[in-house]
Amino acid sequence: MGFPPPVDTARAQRSGPPLLAGALLTTSGLVDLLSSWANTTDDPFVVQTARGMYLVDITGWAWLHVAIGAAVTLAGLAAATGRRGTTAVALGCATVSAAVDLLLFPYAPVPALLVVGLDAAVLRLLLRHRRTGRVTDGLSGPRRPGPSSPDPPPWSPTRSD
Repeated sequence: MGFPPPVDTARAQRSGPPLLAGALLTTSGLVDLLSSWANTTDDPFVVQTARGMYLVDITGWAWLHVAIGAAVTLAGLAAATGRRGTTAVALGCATVSAAVDLLLFPYAPVPALLVVGLDAAVLRLLLRHRRTGRVTDGLSGPRRPGPSSPDPPPWSPTRSD
């Protein structure tokens, strides 16, 4: 029984492109695209209530869903590159995709649950990526004296007196 090897903390904190988030977002967009493409036919859904049966045509919603699925797929591919600004676009697309899938849940529950789950995972991964990216990019600024960061002791070589 030995100790585990030391971890290079500087290397562990560096964040590369969010490949997993991009892959999950691309998968989510493709599931949306393919499942909603099947609903673009002119076949209406039949909804039975206590007052009778109604025909519900969701063709317009399905075409909107196809467009959102294509946009989410492209946002997932862009997010995997790690370029600046793609994380914000991917966050927006994942949020819109989850909201639209929740609206269409009564008509296609299995794909909606799958996509909402994938979008939730993508949102978590991208928000974590943004948080670690800000800290490790050196944007936190220099240390300032105050209650959260005290002055170094007088014998410290980092003191600038």
